[in-house]
Amino acid sequence: MKQLMYMGPSIPGIVKSTTVFIGGLPKDLTMVAEKVPAVNKLLVPVDRITETTKSLSERGSVENVSYNSILKYLEGEKK
Repeated sequence: MKQLMYMGPSIPGIVKSTTVFIGGLPKDLTMVAEKVPAVNKLLVPVDRITETTKSLSERGSVENVSYNSILKYLEGEKK
């Protein structure tokens, strides 16, 4: 079965950072991913965790930009 880890920031009530999913995603997370496509960029196979962690700290990388997009979405949700 395919295992994915969410490497983005925690989304309150939906997902915590570094949560591993086996065999599919919860409906709430799928709905957020439809609104914020960057979520999908940070759902990575467990064998890519190390390389994704490095990419998160590289300014301008897909992972870094995606992480920051989710943070902006979360800030907008708080208002």
